[in-house]
Amino acid sequence: MGSIESIMLFRTVRSAYILGLWLADGYSWSSSIGLSSADIRLLERFAEFLMMLFPKNRLRLRIYQPANFHRDISRYLKLTENVVKYPHSKARQPNCHLYVNSRPLLREFRRAENKLLKMPNNLVPPYFAGRFDGDGSVDQDFRRDCRIVYSNLREAEQDRRLIKKNLFISSTIYYYKTAKTYCLYISRMDAPQFLKNIKPYSVVLNDKLSLPRRD
Repeated sequence: MGSIESIMLFRTVRSAYILGLWLADGYSWSSSIGLSSADIRLLERFAEFLMMLFPKNRLRLRIYQPANFHRDISRYLKLTENVVKYPHSKARQPNCHLYVNSRPLLREFRRAENKLLKMPNNLVPPYFAGRFDGDGSVDQDFRRDCRIVYSNLREAEQDRRLIKKNLFISSTIYYYKTAKTYCLYISRMDAPQFLKNIKPYSVVLNDKLSLPRRD
């Protein structure tokens, strides 16, 4: 498996952010790894990472959009020219799957996921910036309802341990039965410090046109 230091996603701020973003909004198949998002900013960030490893023509993009949606998709073409559109009757807005076929890269992401609690301390803030950009929200006072959403308890508990151990941030996990999701709520006392820690790396928090949002 190699040493912890050899894990590619534990080497740089950029890769740690991408790992957090992928764990929030990513998906994988047997030989593919990618990001599922309606946010072009996050897709661009993920594409930049992939193009450090692969030529642009290796990237693939699927756009699922409402049947009567005819907006120009030229803004997506800078991600890759390999774009396929699919009508989706239940879609309210376009949702994109940006991916690359690479079993070795998928294995690397899985390995990093399994060793997450051993991530170097300096990479924990950018990792949580990726998590927050993908599945996080906060009230407009930047204190209340600062949270990250998870689909399973294991990931939520792992991040709770990581944020306590490395950032000394208190948090609580709540389960919402109707939505079948787990939410990691950052303590109101610690929320401003948490946001300060991740802001230098966050796409969402540094976009003046994008207010922090509540899901």
